[in-house]
Formats: sequence, C-alpha cells, structure tokens
Amino acid sequence: MADPLETHTPHKPKFSIWAMALTLLIVAINITVYFYQLTYAAPLDSQENNLLIFGANVYQLSLTGDWWRYPMSMVLHSGGFHLALNTLALFVIGIECERTYGKFRYLAIYLFSGIGAAFFSAYWQYSESIREATSRASMNSWNSLYLPDNTVYITVSIGASGAIMGLAAASVIYLLKALNNPNLSIEEKNQLKRPLYNIIGMIALTLVNGLQSGIDNAAHIGGAILGAVISGAFVLAPQSTPLSKHLSSLLISVIAAGLLIFALQHYSSSQDEDLNDERVFIYQEMEKELNHLKKWDLD
Repeated sequence: MADPLETHTPHKPKFSIWAMALTLLIVAINITVYFYQLTYAAPLDSQENNLLIFGANVYQLSLTGDWWRYPMSMVLHSGGFHLALNTLALFVIGIECERTYGKFRYLAIYLFSGIGAAFFSAYWQYSESIREATSRASMNSWNSLYLPDNTVYITVSIGASGAIMGLAAASVIYLLKALNNPNLSIEEKNQLKRPLYNIIGMIALTLVNGLQSGIDNAAHIGGAILGAVISGAFVLAPQSTPLSKHLSSLLISVIAAGLLIFALQHYSSSQDEDLNDERVFIYQEMEKELNHLKKWDLD
C-alpha cells in the first residue's frame, strides 16, 4: 500500500528485504532476548521471579520507580508459543505497516504504543487493586473484620502485544484515510476494504480473547488507543512535500515522546505507602530465593 497523499492508485509492492528490515530487526531482538532468558536469565525455580529479575512489568514495581520495566517487558515472553504468536503477528501486521508509514514513523508508533500500553496496564492493575481492596473493606462480614487479606497479589505483564495492537490500529487509520480518497475506483476501494476488515476482525478477536483470565487486555486496549492516536496525527499532519512530511513526523514524535516521558515520570514514582511496602516485600522474596540458590550452589 502506498501513502494516499502521494499517489491515488494502490499497488502491490515488490518484495524487498529493506522494506521489512525494521520488522525483521524487532523480531530478531525478541528471539535473541528469549534465548538469553532461557540460557542465562532463568536461575530461579519460579518463572515469575525470573521474569521479575529480567524486567517484567509488575505494577507494584513499575509504579514505584522501576520505569525501565515498561520498555523491557516488551521484549520478554513467557514461552515459545507466546513468542511465536507475537512473531507471526509482527510479520502479518508489521511488514505492511512499515512499508506504509516508513521506518521512522513505524518505529515511533511501535515504541509509543508498546511502552504506553505497559504503563496503561500497570496503572489499570493498580486501580483495580484499590477497587478490590475497598470492596473487601466494605464487606460486613466476620471474615473481613477478623481475617484481613494480607496477601500480595502479583500480575506479571510481558510481551509485544501492546505494540502490535498499536500497529494494527495504525493500519486501520491508514486504510480509513485511503478509502476517503475520491479518486479511487470501486475496485480499488474494495481492494482496501478486505485488509481493513481483516485487521478490524483481528483486533476484535484479540480483545474478546483477552477477556479470559491470564491475558493482559489492558495492554491490548492501551496499545490500540495509543497507536490510533499517534498514527492519526501522522496521517492528518501536513504532507504536501517530503520536507513537510519529515518535519511533521519529527514534531509529532517529539511531542508523543514528551507526553509519555511526563506520564511515566509523574505516575511511576508513587509514594503510596502500601504500594511501596508491597514493592519491598516482592524484592525481599526474590532476594530470599536468590540467596537460597547461592547457598545451594555452595553446598
């Protein structure tokens, strides 16, 4: 697909490694990190603690200073099947999105959607924990009065699905813009409608599947929203000349990065006492397991 502001007739692009180079690089990074996880970064018996050590997104840690977990969690995967699904989705969505938006805008969409989705997920989980705690405290029962729940619940969020949902939403935005081109014939519009319906169906199926327990649907929703926002800005920005297109893309990316950095800095240094107590407890548990492993190795 070509940029609707540059040409009126969609065409099928020729095969080119360079056209998909960034997608291939992202896939290679994910695969490399996964095998590094298996070989060097899994010393503990608990998979959750291994992922926590390596950078998984857990709201008790991410919202209390570990902002680096947002980008790091994007390249972590829970297993080979999880990695294979995200790799396939990247090939299906990413290659065409890279060709459509160009490498700079594609990378901006991917990072903004992925990091933003991880932050959205952490904050949503934190809000849900407060709601559930309030609900438990308001129950008029002997159990809630004399048997308070002091368990620290951990939800590990990893994977590139938030970023992929952002790319999918960006593809939808582009196709909707292209369909509004009055110079397209009915046949050309039908050619654009097929991938549009396929991508919308994929997004809907992902969100419905995300209703199951154990799937981070908050990241999916956050990634799709953020991908639509930044790609919409790219599509609507002035692009009458190559220079105006590059300048507008740069300006939008800088603004998006600034807003994201502000949000992470403002909301990822929580002084909530209960939240920081849970942070200390989680790190203590990981430290105990690491010390136990060291003692076992020495023996």
